[in-house]
Amino acid sequence: MQLDNIEQLSTIANKSNFSIFELPKETELEKLFEKSLHIAPEGDKTKHISIEQIRNISQITSNKQNSELYIVIEQPELMSQNATNAFLKSLEEPGQNIHYVFLCYDAGQLLPTVRSRANNYYVKDSHKVNDPPKFAPEIIALAKEYISCKPNNIADTVEKIIKYRKDDARTGATQIVNAAIELMYKSYLLTGNEAFSVKLEQLLKTKDAIDQNGHLKLQLIANML
Repeated sequence: MQLDNIEQLSTIANKSNFSIFELPKETELEKLFEKSLHIAPEGDKTKHISIEQIRNISQITSNKQNSELYIVIEQPELMSQNATNAFLKSLEEPGQNIHYVFLCYDAGQLLPTVRSRANNYYVKDSHKVNDPPKFAPEIIALAKEYISCKPNNIADTVEKIIKYRKDDARTGATQIVNAAIELMYKSYLLTGNEAFSVKLEQLLKTKDAIDQNGHLKLQLIANML
């Protein structure tokens, strides 16, 4: 959802356990939520947010909070895979009065599983929401068809998806589902329409099933009905 300015951030974050904000590149992230716990990327050459930093958060949040606690993660798009997994576990039981705040320059780099669990916002004129997904045109076309297909024609659409890459049907299907996820995420971010959020959850389940080597055709159909 769109925000007009960054002055709205604290009010919005107070209403949710987990918020993601995409901000202009020139924003000094450390100056936002100044009285909060900040986690920032570390490293001499390649900066990243490590699993150790996330574990430190878990230790803090394991104690009962009697007042509002804001945990601000700067540039979470630089979070390592292990750190991301650890963070997702901490989200399962966020704790009372705890607010996680992601301050991003490019929220599109976050995993869909992370984005789908948060309230997502961007500041006007500072985002890439209107940029088309970086996939081949034929992938985008199949992704749009897959998103919009009805129960009576989903089987035909899935056949097209499976045949897209004759050499590697699973990889081709994954690319198309990823494109569909990106389209739904951007649609939800722009409008706040819960129908897009529901469709996004279906697509994420489909992707997880495909990644776990589930039956390709069955998963492409079942999770979208």
